[in-house]
Amino acid sequence: MLSKEQNELLTRIEPGTPMGDTLRQFWLPAIRSANLEVDGAPARVRMFGQNFVAFRDTNGRVGFLDEGCPHRGVSLALGRNEDCGLRCIFHGWKINVDGQVVEVPSEPAGSNLASKIKVNHYQTREAAGVVWVYLGKEAEAPQFPAFDFVNHPIENMVPRKAVVQCNWVTLLEGLLDSSHVSSLHKDWLPTGKEMLSGPNAGVMGALSVVYEIEERPYGYQANAKRAMADGTQVNRKTEYVLPTFCLIPSTLKTLRGVACIVPIDDETTNFWTLSWDTSGPIDAATVDRLRNVGRLGKDPDNIYEPRFEADQVWGQDREAMKNGSYSGYPALPIEDFAVSESQGVIANRPAEKLGASDIAIIRMRRLLFDLVKDYQAGTQPAILSGNIDFGKIRPVHEVLAPTGTTIEIKA
Repeated sequence: MLSKEQNELLTRIEPGTPMGDTLRQFWLPAIRSANLEVDGAPARVRMFGQNFVAFRDTNGRVGFLDEGCPHRGVSLALGRNEDCGLRCIFHGWKINVDGQVVEVPSEPAGSNLASKIKVNHYQTREAAGVVWVYLGKEAEAPQFPAFDFVNHPIENMVPRKAVVQCNWVTLLEGLLDSSHVSSLHKDWLPTGKEMLSGPNAGVMGALSVVYEIEERPYGYQANAKRAMADGTQVNRKTEYVLPTFCLIPSTLKTLRGVACIVPIDDETTNFWTLSWDTSGPIDAATVDRLRNVGRLGKDPDNIYEPRFEADQVWGQDREAMKNGSYSGYPALPIEDFAVSESQGVIANRPAEKLGASDIAIIRMRRLLFDLVKDYQAGTQPAILSGNIDFGKIRPVHEVLAPTGTTIEIKA
C-alpha cells in the first residue's frame, strides 16, 4: 500500500514532475517508422504531457521537434515537408531536423534572424520498425536498449500499440502481475494435453503463484512459480527492464517480444508491443495466431478498437459469459486494457490490500522510487551505465517434473 503522496510521485509524469523528468532520461518508442514518409506529412506525437511533431526529410533523416513554430506557436504538424525542412504554413518559416530555423521569408532581405533561432529538437533512432526518441537534456544520449530485435531485418518485425485511457503505472503493473494470468486469461489458456505446449503452457492448473525475485543491473527477473496438481512445477521468468520494458515468457520457438509502456499524459498511455521472429518475415495476423490472441483492432497505431466507456462496462459481453467465456472479452489484451481502465485513470493505491502474489509489483514500485531518488541526487543508476547487454536479456518458460528433471525450457 502506498501513501497518497507516493502514489502521486509514482504516477505523475507531465513536465516538471520528478518521475516525468526521470523517465525522459531513457530511449522510448515514439511513432512507427512507416508513419513517416520522405517529404511526407508530419505527424503529431504526444508524450509525457507534451506535444511534438515528427517528420522525415528529403534525405530520409527523422526530425523530432516541439510542435509549436517558434514564431507564433502554430502547429508544425500543419507544415509543408520540403527541401530538407519543415515549413510553417503561417509565415513560411522553415526548420530543419536539427531544430535550426533556416528560412524566415516574412523578414526583410538580409535579416539574420533565422540563425539566432532554434526549436527544441530531440535525438532519434530507428529500430524494430519504430522511431525512438530521447527526450532528456543530456547532450549525449544514454545507451540504446538494443534488445534482440536489432539483430533481425525489418521484415521480421511487427510493431503495434494500443491507446489506453489510464495512467501508465497501471499497465506496467499488469504486465508484471503473473498471478492474474490463470484467472483473467482463462479463456486463452491450454488445457489437458496442451498444457506443455503453446505460448501460455503450464499456467492453467494453479492460480497460486510463489515469486522469486532476482535483482539485475537493469531491473529484475521475476520467477512466477506454479505447482501443478501432479507435482509438476512451472517457472515463468519475466524480465523487467527499467523503466517501462517487460519481456514475458512463452514457449514459442522463434517468436519474441518486448512490451513497453509510454505515457501520453497522466491519464492516457501508449501500450507498445514489439514482436519479431528470429526465423524470417512475419505479419500481425501470424503473431496473433501463434500467441493464441483473439480479435484485435486492425490499426497498428491503436489495436484497442473498438473501445468502450465505463457506462458500457468496457464492452463486456455477458451473453458470451453465459456461453462459457470467463471474462466476456474477445481477445487477451483487450481484457487487460478493460481491467486497467476500470481501476480509474489513476488507481487508488492507498486503498489496496496487497498479498504475497503482488511482490513483483511492490518491487517494481521500489525500483522506480529509487530511480527518481538517484536522478534527483545526480547519481547514475546501473541501467544508464552503458554496460547492459540488452540483446542477451531473455524471459524463460521452464517446466520441471516432480523429480526436478527439466521437461521443457524455452528462452
